[in-house]
Amino acid sequence: MTGPGGRIDEPRQWFVDPLTGQPLETEAEQTLPLPVVRDTVPPRRRLRLRPTLGILGLVLVLAVGTIATYQAKTAPPPPSAHDLVLPDPVPATRIKPVIAGWQPVLSDDHPLVYDVPPDWKLEEPDVAIGYETPSGDLLTLQGVARYRHAFCPGSDLSARAMAGFTTIDEGEVGGLAQAAEETTIRWAEAAYGHGPKTEIGKAGPVPVLDGGTTATAVTTTVVPAPDGPCPAPSVAITAIALPLRALPGSGRYHVLLVLADQGIPGAIASGVVLKMGESIRRE
Repeated sequence: MTGPGGRIDEPRQWFVDPLTGQPLETEAEQTLPLPVVRDTVPPRRRLRLRPTLGILGLVLVLAVGTIATYQAKTAPPPPSAHDLVLPDPVPATRIKPVIAGWQPVLSDDHPLVYDVPPDWKLEEPDVAIGYETPSGDLLTLQGVARYRHAFCPGSDLSARAMAGFTTIDEGEVGGLAQAAEETTIRWAEAAYGHGPKTEIGKAGPVPVLDGGTTATAVTTTVVPAPDGPCPAPSVAITAIALPLRALPGSGRYHVLLVLADQGIPGAIASGVVLKMGESIRRE
């Protein structure tokens, strides 16, 4: 049989003072039974979860699910591939200049490109500029670029220089040099009439970029009438004609024509014009 302090019939151990050897308890205390030692820590209570929280959570989940389902049913359907409207792509400049810092000029009617200095204004490739000769023939330029465009007050078409492509039929001239010369004469008459004084220069070769082709250039100098709006002392009309083999089968000479005012500040020099001609190439 055991008790809280051990077996009852076993001798009890007494504690004594180690210095005096006397017992620490009195005789009366020694005869008392051993005290019962109880655990002072209260027993743990097991918590019970009430079902209320679980039910509320379930209701909340059901409510959220119902709202999400309702929104999914009432939301407009995503657009189909046929309904999507994509923005127009920005056209990239596929033609690069061959002269550093210059800009390429294109024409819808001529499969050719040439470069002009950066301070020239380019027209759209489908723009054509026309002049009528005294005999009623219409001359046109395509792939047009202008220098100091609209410099003359009240004239939106004015420019200190203008360039573009034109053509002359093979049967109208006797060869490449005559094609260049005839082009300058026709444009001098169309732009300034029969009255102005003209001086036709000599033909010279111009090596162009396209396949080692050699073009022929002729410059005709025109002295405009002094009573015109914003006149220049003179105008240099340069025609750079490509040989027929440059565009075989066309039956026409393709010509880069440049009209440039002379005797003014910032006039386009002949070297710049020839450099423009040297940049001619197939598109």
